[in-house]
Amino acid sequence: MRNIFSEITKRTMMRNRTRTAVTIVGVLLSTAMLTAVAVFAGSLQHFLVQETIATEGAWHVDIGGLTEEELADIRADERVKSISVVREEGYFPADENDGLYHLLMSRDETAWRELPVQVDAGRLPEQAGEILIPYDGILVNGQAAHVGETVSVPLGRVLSPEGEPAKTWELGADVRYEEEETRTFTVTGIYGRIPESNSYGNGYIFLSGPSDAVKAVGNPGAWEGTYCRVFIEMKKPGQTDGFIADWVDPASGRNKLEDVSWSRHDSLLRWQGVLRNENYIRMLGGMLVILVAVIMVGSVSLIYNSFSISLRERTAQFGLLSSVGATRKQLRKSLRWEAFFVSAAGIPLGLLAGIMGSAVTLHFIGGGLAALLYGHEGEIPVRVYPVVLALAALLAFATVLISVWIPSRRIRKISPMDAIRAAEDIRIHPREVKGGGLSGKLLGLPGMLAAKNYRRDRRKYKSTVVSLTVSMVLLMTAALFMEYLTEAGGVILDPPRYELGYTLILSGGEEDEQAIEDTQRLIEGEPGVEEVWLCRQLSITIPMEEGALASAYTGVYSWNRESAPDGKVPFTCMAIVLSDEEYAGFLEEQGLSEPETEGAVLRAVYYDKIRAYDETDGSYQQISILSDEVKHRPLAAGQYRSVGENDQGELVFDEKLQVEFDQEAEELPEKYDASRLSEPLMILSKRQFDQYMELMNRGEDSQDVESGAEMSGTEENEPVSYFAEFSIRAKDYRAVGEDLEEKLSDATRELDGIFYTPAEDAALNRQAVAAIQVLCYGFIILISLIAMANVFNTISTNLMLRRREFAMLRSVGMTGRAFRLMMGYECVIYGLRSLVYGTALSVLISLAFSRLTFRGIGGGGFLFPWAWFLASVAGVLVIVSVTMAYTMHKIHGMNIIDELRKE
Repeated sequence: MRNIFSEITKRTMMRNRTRTAVTIVGVLLSTAMLTAVAVFAGSLQHFLVQETIATEGAWHVDIGGLTEEELADIRADERVKSISVVREEGYFPADENDGLYHLLMSRDETAWRELPVQVDAGRLPEQAGEILIPYDGILVNGQAAHVGETVSVPLGRVLSPEGEPAKTWELGADVRYEEEETRTFTVTGIYGRIPESNSYGNGYIFLSGPSDAVKAVGNPGAWEGTYCRVFIEMKKPGQTDGFIADWVDPASGRNKLEDVSWSRHDSLLRWQGVLRNENYIRMLGGMLVILVAVIMVGSVSLIYNSFSISLRERTAQFGLLSSVGATRKQLRKSLRWEAFFVSAAGIPLGLLAGIMGSAVTLHFIGGGLAALLYGHEGEIPVRVYPVVLALAALLAFATVLISVWIPSRRIRKISPMDAIRAAEDIRIHPREVKGGGLSGKLLGLPGMLAAKNYRRDRRKYKSTVVSLTVSMVLLMTAALFMEYLTEAGGVILDPPRYELGYTLILSGGEEDEQAIEDTQRLIEGEPGVEEVWLCRQLSITIPMEEGALASAYTGVYSWNRESAPDGKVPFTCMAIVLSDEEYAGFLEEQGLSEPETEGAVLRAVYYDKIRAYDETDGSYQQISILSDEVKHRPLAAGQYRSVGENDQGELVFDEKLQVEFDQEAEELPEKYDASRLSEPLMILSKRQFDQYMELMNRGEDSQDVESGAEMSGTEENEPVSYFAEFSIRAKDYRAVGEDLEEKLSDATRELDGIFYTPAEDAALNRQAVAAIQVLCYGFIILISLIAMANVFNTISTNLMLRRREFAMLRSVGMTGRAFRLMMGYECVIYGLRSLVYGTALSVLISLAFSRLTFRGIGGGGFLFPWAWFLASVAGVLVIVSVTMAYTMHKIHGMNIIDELRKE
């Protein structure tokens, strides 16, 4: 509805187009940031859910070992949306002599529709007489099976010693196989990955055609004596934990089923928002609260400054309106009209900008992000939820209302005469305006004027300092948010440092070094391999006395002391061997000296920290392993062996050498992945490794060089095995891994080697960390834009309000150099105060982040990213300089007489 106040407000806004535009931009950026983050997160979440369903299925709970009666009970649960059933058809031997029993399973129609199958060769089975096999050439009753061939399968049952049908996890050497029938199948294809898993511990799983499950319908007796496995999709993902507690989890005390296996589809439930780690939930919730608070503080700071400056400009106008009868309520309503106008323009544009920003971001990085997350090209479609837009608009409008409410309260305190005279803008107290001092002596009149100006109108200058401080804190908070969230993601999710790995199991012979060199040369020559890191690893046995290990460690890990000689803890310590160059660099980084390598004592640099879960308070803690009494003194090391017939007698310990935990390192070598470290780690040089092998391989007549103590040993030393670990970086790790695994298998056929894919195993962890980083970088960009607009709006408007002052100084002969000197000194005052306040607030925010992120999950502690800090300081100073230069250029272009005549 049109009225005099709305008309006056519109005319005022049109007359101050720059300030109005900056205010609208502030509302636009605030809304865009909220919208962009929400739309991007929603799109990424939708993509991750759909990809997980496509590769793993839409099920939430997997239960194995069910009878038909138990399955019927589960079907009656109202929380269940659908059930995919995989039934046991029977077992059959792989070969007569290897003791393996493959399992033939059939799926019902729901399972074939809902559970994905990756077919590496051939096609899916279409009828009862067709099967899928796990790999080409697998043995079926002693014969190799290939695609397109017909195989004869002697199906039967595997019975426990008591004569009961055994479940897959119960199969062992004491089971009894009974053949019941022989069936013929045609092999139609080879599957790669299925939710059922390729193997079950005592053999592989074969999948038969879909019609095999038809006989179960209306004829449960056909499945008597067999078990089934079900994949259950809940109507609401949040009901999953309640369902598990009611049916299968013994810890709940109310589980209806016993002697079944079960698992929870955490990879899907995670993306659907169902998290089980309460510490992780608290961390995410706290971080999001701080994130929203920072967005609102930055937005309120920018928009509040605009309305506060508007109030200062319109003080005389409000005084005139008040003198002719306008009430304070009507004047406050005038400011709210201004808030409504900027919201009407800024919020819709912000919603559109947020959606477009997310769409553009996903267009350019979606394919690469999909490849990073899943290893193949793809698109991440934009997903816009109406409720997200509504919440973003409401939150942005609430931000504007808060911003206008703060300065509108000042209207009640201004009398009409004070408003017309602008008496509230400048309050002079003689003692406060005593300017000059050191600044006047060093910089002359410009320095004295700058110091007096700061004291003369503190409110205006405080708004500038607050604006700069908030801008710096916003940039630092965005950087801290990324640092802590990425660090927390690394602690919780343990993303791998290398995509591929290969382990050679060696025995310490002369041919080992040549095998290592040949393997490394083969890996480095593989196209697509970017980096290879070689690290020898070995396990050193060190029996420990009671109390030699820290109590925090023994509370988490326990041993059977009765089985070890003299009741000592059969403790083992891992050791890694670095090249001489790497070892010297590591010692220099840690500020340590190189240990001696003479005699029968292995003096080692060690790392003594692990992350352990404390069940008492449900948190991860970083603990030490060794007590002080075992450090810096020789300890017996060697190997255990059994004496007696068939090596089944008493266990004795052969001492081969002594080891000493000599110097403690505060950090691990940069390239070493310690995600599964659960014991002290020795860091050895190649020379120390040679010393260890020499001591372990010597006979019983050897003497200790240093102490003269006799070292016991066996007459014939057992081979000392160790590992050569090759950590491999490869961008297209799937393709490189397939080719490299085949080449390594052929090249090291006479050696024991294990090829593995850490990146594949930790794909979900990589997804989470990558998503965190992308969101954080987008957040930093938007926060930076708000900070820039905030500083520009505050400084430019405050300088424009001083047009008459500058015109007066120019009229009495102040030169351009003096002007620049005065304004430069004012910038120094702003910058120093803002730097002090901004640093203090950034430290407090970092402490809050540290408490929220690492409390309960272990890991690091307080972080302060100095690079981001220096960047934020430099950025704020650049924005101040550019804004001041732009505004002073405009002021110098104005007519002095016209400015002095303005009232």
